[in-house]
Amino acid sequence: MQWDRVGRVALVIVLFCVMASYLNPVVNLVDAWRDSKAGTAEVKELRLEHERLQNRVEAASTAAVLEREARRLGKARPGERVYVIRGLSD
Repeated sequence: MQWDRVGRVALVIVLFCVMASYLNPVVNLVDAWRDSKAGTAEVKELRLEHERLQNRVEAASTAAVLEREARRLGKARPGERVYVIRGLSD
């Protein structure tokens, strides 16, 4: 009778050890699944940002925008005279 009880306790301990050995991989699997969901959301957000930036590049490539930016930087077309006016600020 005593050996039956020892056998059951040993069996319970073995089953507990087997279940404990599966715990870490399950936790890792859940973490990986959660990270993949976060990664998917980040990829979607980065694609939207890429699209916005592409639209800005296309809009900035027009002749009027390029000329305005060049003039803001102090550039002039060939043959134009450049005048510098000083002392306008208070």
